[in-house]
Amino acid sequence: MLEPTVHFHTIPLKQSEGLLGVAVMDRPKALNALDHTMIRELLTIVETVESDTSIRGLWIESSAEKAFCAGGDVRDVTNNGQAGGLTDLSNSSDYLADEYLLDVGLRYCSKPVFAWGDGYIMGGGMGVFQGADVRFVTEYSSLAMPEVRIGFVPDCGGSWFLNHVPKGLGICLAMSGATVGAADGCWLNLADWLLPRAEKSALFDAALALNYASKSQALAELGSILKEATTESPRQGPWEENGARLANSIRHQTPLNVWHAMQAWHHDVPELFIGLEQASPGAAMVAGYQQQRMKYQSLIHAVLQEHDIGMQMLSDGEWCEGVRALLIDKDKNPQWRFATIEEVTPDWIQAMLAPMEWTTTHPLAAKLAAKGLLHD
Repeated sequence: MLEPTVHFHTIPLKQSEGLLGVAVMDRPKALNALDHTMIRELLTIVETVESDTSIRGLWIESSAEKAFCAGGDVRDVTNNGQAGGLTDLSNSSDYLADEYLLDVGLRYCSKPVFAWGDGYIMGGGMGVFQGADVRFVTEYSSLAMPEVRIGFVPDCGGSWFLNHVPKGLGICLAMSGATVGAADGCWLNLADWLLPRAEKSALFDAALALNYASKSQALAELGSILKEATTESPRQGPWEENGARLANSIRHQTPLNVWHAMQAWHHDVPELFIGLEQASPGAAMVAGYQQQRMKYQSLIHAVLQEHDIGMQMLSDGEWCEGVRALLIDKDKNPQWRFATIEEVTPDWIQAMLAPMEWTTTHPLAAKLAAKGLLHD
């Protein structure tokens, strides 16, 4: 019998009847990378929290301080970076459908969800983190959607929540895969509260003492407590410091022009886009166009489209090649389909953005519908 990778328990609330559910992700050696088993365990926990009337909220954390969750376990999804791309998409399709179902389930949970995001929060981990109602980061947190660096695009609702980044800067995060620190994470609306790691126990005690008469009441009460207990940091991260001018340089621009603007900024303010050159040119362009077409759409539309983009990029081989080069062979020399951003063809971009032609119901749509989540 395999040991669970997510440990779940409940703790009695202090001021009212009921329990707080606690989910602890526990794959420390893998930095809590979400394999399919872990995703299914988290799905079961979310369903338990929703159905059990005695559980009034959910707290999610990691067993290790180094990472909340550093992403999805993409080795299996890409069949260990299979050369040339995948012909059988059934395993990958099911994995992504369950992962995105989890992200949506957290977002629409009827009870408050708290995420203690200490350490690395990346990729699939961002999908879980962004599903929480209250997102805590610490001085050790790093946040990113780095998928373009392995030949894919931001998923797990990334093309939706990155569109909620201030000043339209989400397209830069999507196309570059840039990592941001905790303070910038809050400024970019990717986190809510920056608290010292040492304050975790006090915060958890405060969560246990909230009034859970309703979700809104518990959240409002916690907000009032934290407003009094925290002060705004006088230090600005590079994104907050340069964000207004960066936004002016990319506003109303095509993804190609956004890329050129980021290259110029990378030269002048290197800390904004460390590792920009590592992105797949093709994936970066697809990510840019996906961000733009998702601007006025819903989370549900985002994950459905991201699922299809995943299938297209797995079939094409770009995603498999990125995983091979960075995670399997580790030669760090991916042979991208296009050597430069200028060489990426419009036809290829459109092919990657095209919906899949499923012989039956869209696999993710079917899972969302079964849970009553297929809505705008």
